[in-house]
Amino acid sequence: MMGSESFRFEEADSKNQKSSQQLDWEENNLNFEDLFSPDDFKEKDQKLNINNQTPNIMETQKEFDQVEYLKNQMKYLGFGEGEKLHKDLEKGIKSKNQQFEIKTTSDKALPENKVDFTLKFNKTDSGGIFLNSYNAKLTNEKNEEISHNFPVNRENTFTAKEAINLLEGRSVKIEFHNPKSDQQETAFVQFNFEEPKTEKGNYLFQNFYKNYGVETDKIVEKSNLIFDKPEYKENTIKSLEKGNIVKVKFEQDDKVIEGKAILNPQNRNLKLYDSDMNRINTNKPLEGLEQDNKHEKNNVKEQSIKR
Repeated sequence: MMGSESFRFEEADSKNQKSSQQLDWEENNLNFEDLFSPDDFKEKDQKLNINNQTPNIMETQKEFDQVEYLKNQMKYLGFGEGEKLHKDLEKGIKSKNQQFEIKTTSDKALPENKVDFTLKFNKTDSGGIFLNSYNAKLTNEKNEEISHNFPVNRENTFTAKEAINLLEGRSVKIEFHNPKSDQQETAFVQFNFEEPKTEKGNYLFQNFYKNYGVETDKIVEKSNLIFDKPEYKENTIKSLEKGNIVKVKFEQDDKVIEGKAILNPQNRNLKLYDSDMNRINTNKPLEGLEQDNKHEKNNVKEQSIKR
């Protein structure tokens, strides 16, 4: 059975990676195939220049509203759609700078944590404006900072909530192209805080691949969770795989307990807590694998179980 390992996603060929962001877009009937990339703008420019035709600006705007696209992109990545965010975007677009940044925050972190995002945009010579990456910085109650730079592209993008989950020490399920096997693979990834950052200022990822044996549906089944409706089970599985802390019900000593659950891919189990976030050892890990995550203990904020 393959163990976990540290992996430099930023140096890998992640061309074919499909993260859970794509599921978010598809759920809202917005497919990645419908989005524009820098190559799309080059292709559009080439078509407009055929036979020396002068493009009709109004027709071009009808085909593609770039500002609206960027607003939707920020929305579905989880950065919101607030008035200030939109005004900052429009200000950056109108500026003469080739690159510009937008700063925003999130209320999806644990109560003791603060998360700040810096969204980084770039303008191309052909007129395109793209959100290339964002920096996520978590500040804890001790005023310690943890940050990571996340690229934004069609195949390899973490949502804002997934970034928070990673910074808080939890794992997120992704699909990616593994350059070592040259295959599309599923993996649970989490930051390796024990290793030094890369030259780009990022954490290495610790990965648990498919043949490590992490099967969330079986883990949930073994944990004796109780679901009031059948569809709640599927939603819970998806939310756990996003790295969320999920409100659950489970049986213990012939009683139904309401508490919280966190997926632990390393031990192939759930970490179960009561409503006060006291650990309940109803689901023992495989012998010799227990390593509680120090980032998850106190005052956990309930997260939505809807993916």
